[in-house]
Amino acid sequence: MSLIAASAGTYDLALVLGNLLIIILVARLAAEVAERLKIPAVLGEIVAGIIIGPSVMGWIDPISHLAVADMVLLLGEIGVILLLLQVGLEMDLGELAKVGKPALFVALIGVAVPFAAGFGVASAFGEEGKIALFIGAALTATSVGITARVLGDLRALSRTESRIVLGAAVADDVLGLVILTVVVKVVTEGSIGAGVVFETLGLALGFLLVTGLLAIYVVPRLFTEIDRRAKSSTTVVAAAFALTLGFSLLAGEAKLAFIIGAFMAGIGIGRSPQHERIAEGLNPLGHIFIPVFFASIGINADLEAMFQPSVLALAAVLTVVAIIGKLLAGLGVGRTPVDRLLIGIGMIPRGEVGLIFASIGLSQGILDDKLYGALLLMVLVTTVVTPPWLKIKLKASGEVVEDKPEVPWSSVETSHLLDELLGSDSSQWSQILERRSIETRIPEIGLAMQRHRAEPDFSDQGLNGHLHALQELQRHLDDPRLDPLLTRALDRVGHVEIIALSCLIDSIMDDGQAAIRVAHEMMPDSVDDVIQVLSVSEKLKDQVRGPDTSVDPGLVSGDQYLVLSSYVLAALTCADKYRAPLDEAVRHLV
Repeated sequence: MSLIAASAGTYDLALVLGNLLIIILVARLAAEVAERLKIPAVLGEIVAGIIIGPSVMGWIDPISHLAVADMVLLLGEIGVILLLLQVGLEMDLGELAKVGKPALFVALIGVAVPFAAGFGVASAFGEEGKIALFIGAALTATSVGITARVLGDLRALSRTESRIVLGAAVADDVLGLVILTVVVKVVTEGSIGAGVVFETLGLALGFLLVTGLLAIYVVPRLFTEIDRRAKSSTTVVAAAFALTLGFSLLAGEAKLAFIIGAFMAGIGIGRSPQHERIAEGLNPLGHIFIPVFFASIGINADLEAMFQPSVLALAAVLTVVAIIGKLLAGLGVGRTPVDRLLIGIGMIPRGEVGLIFASIGLSQGILDDKLYGALLLMVLVTTVVTPPWLKIKLKASGEVVEDKPEVPWSSVETSHLLDELLGSDSSQWSQILERRSIETRIPEIGLAMQRHRAEPDFSDQGLNGHLHALQELQRHLDDPRLDPLLTRALDRVGHVEIIALSCLIDSIMDDGQAAIRVAHEMMPDSVDDVIQVLSVSEKLKDQVRGPDTSVDPGLVSGDQYLVLSSYVLAALTCADKYRAPLDEAVRHLV
């Protein structure tokens, strides 16, 4: 209690809460407006920060109320840690390895050229070496989240160019984080000697190696053991957040950026069987704190400084070299028969990663208001120009046409689609779904995916990132030894089409009425069965999660096919710790 009292005495709690209320409401409203204008939500949140900050309305004034500013900064820092955790969670090292040499070379060129160009431009504008070094580093980033979202919206993820861009953007994230760590250390040390550079680079690589080995070999087993022993389903979520903070603190002790630790924690958690549940538990935190981070970037922007002629000139030149540097990255594909310009355009947006660079530069005292404003303008422009430019390029190549009425979906197509999905590697699912135009032909699915893409944690490569239940079904069908009871239930069911469609709907849809319409459109002759499977599986999971984990016998009576189908869906989508009472309820049926 004394600790809380001591803290509360240093600032006006009502003022802090009022500021937080304004930030969350205005940032969310601005994000909604941006979405409707087909602009990335993150830009709306930054503009919201500028509007409520001292440059415009003055509702949030970090200069007059330093204690309040510190509290908002703290919440923003939690937001950026959660953001990097989510980036790590979505990172599929196996998929990155499959992309091959073209993506790696694209990433290397996309980092080296902007870095050198940014350093040269800053030096030409009279900035000292260490500041020029930081500005060059800030130009290296590529926003994998924004790139994936734009390509997904244009239904162009199935192109080879798209896979190369996404792989290169992920590699850019990794390289950019290492460069950020090295540059911040070198700049704050006050020296750019070779010894400092190699020492810092060695420390960064050593930290990545140690935490990488922990992430691959230790963290997944640790979370499986925690989940097995814990009595509460939220324990594993709390443990994941604790691990993230722990890795962040370790990074700080190693004199590295805290976000490096959060990123590595995300990679480890993402490899655990509990990663979906952990993501679901932590995403709501991200939805609150990540917008606070982006809004704080706008709050700290000084419009008067940003729009001085010298700052605009620097921002214009940095933007030009930032764009050209990424366009040249397309040359990294070598002789691969792809559209190099399309790849270069896809690499342009700096997005949230570039903003993190600018924010750290300001907080570390490396950048003044003018340089911070110039970098902020560069990030905003590169992020805004990419979506329309990509659309124009794809239209010119005949890959994207204006939306037009699609032919009605049929139950026969549903059968073919499910057979193709279950018979293919999950990395190909997004291409299969795009080829069948499922988002435009079934509007409810399209609207659901638009909402998913608007979420700050959305950074995967299409629908396949949301089809966890279907992936689990495929895994158990391919290897019956994984779960003998589940295998016997599937054998009794025989034809798994209704289960597969239920898995697809359960994974994507978050609105009950819309889910019913999707079931009616995709399988009209069996719509009642699909709805019952979805409904009963949810009731089964609710019962085994409650204080009394026994299952009402009425839920497992009636049509054996539907009961077992509901059990399979529930078993595929619930935590392992709840399987015992679930299995016991249907054991007599198999």
